[in-house]
Amino acid sequence: MNRPLLPLGLITAVLLTLPAATARADDKAACLDAASKGQSLRDHGKLVEAREQFRRCAAQGCPQMVVQDCGGWLTDVEKSLPTVVVTAKDASGNDLVDVKVTLDGQPLLAKLTGEALPVNPGPHAFHFEAAGGLTVDRQVLVKQGDKNQEVAAVLGAPAAAAPASQPPPAALTPPPPASSSSAWRTTGWVLGGLGVVGLGVGTAFGIVSMNDKSGAHCDANNFCDPGALSSGRSAATGADVGFMAGGALLAAGLVLVLLAPPGSDATGSLHVTPLVGSGSAGASIGGSFQ
Repeated sequence: MNRPLLPLGLITAVLLTLPAATARADDKAACLDAASKGQSLRDHGKLVEAREQFRRCAAQGCPQMVVQDCGGWLTDVEKSLPTVVVTAKDASGNDLVDVKVTLDGQPLLAKLTGEALPVNPGPHAFHFEAAGGLTVDRQVLVKQGDKNQEVAAVLGAPAAAAPASQPPPAALTPPPPASSSSAWRTTGWVLGGLGVVGLGVGTAFGIVSMNDKSGAHCDANNFCDPGALSSGRSAATGADVGFMAGGALLAAGLVLVLLAPPGSDATGSLHVTPLVGSGSAGASIGGSFQ
């Protein structure tokens, strides 16, 4: 029994629709897979990779319900995704362009462009490399939601700073010379003090001489015992020398003090106490000068 044959046009139409139906099924599966992967990546903080998956399932050709869901997730991820701007300068502060940069060991930039780059939030290791083998490593914490965070590096050692000029050593200033007025007055006081001493000594010897003379048994014609007069004559000589020297020194001291130029307040004091004993004479001297 002969079976009726299907029209040739119908068979051709069926054969042509089979690949299209298969393609649509594959596209739908891909959309659903992208939506699932995007959500997982987002939940693990991999926002850069999640954004790419959401872009796929939000594209035209995916089921309308999937497109709506992925579109909303894509908007949220783009708001949370941080970006960085990578820059580099030389030691003089000039901008560098020919610098290679890697991020966590993976190539990021072949040269610097100044553009904002999306980066997953979290700690990252940036490695900069310029001509001449100059390298710099930077550890940077990228915060979620931050936009245009700058990651900068300086390549090359800074120029050696010129040593700070040392101030010249302070000139040793000699102490001011003693005032000539002060020197005059001081010398005058010293000489005056010595003159007073001389007068005191002369007075002491004069007293000794008078005592010796009174004990020499002299008569009305001033004839005295020769043996008793020897010590008296010595005391008299000492008295004469003391009076003459003391007077001269005291006069010289007074002249210096009176003729000293103004501007000095030198003062002084001297204490002289004559000492008279049997056959001897002297003086106790004490004083100070300022």
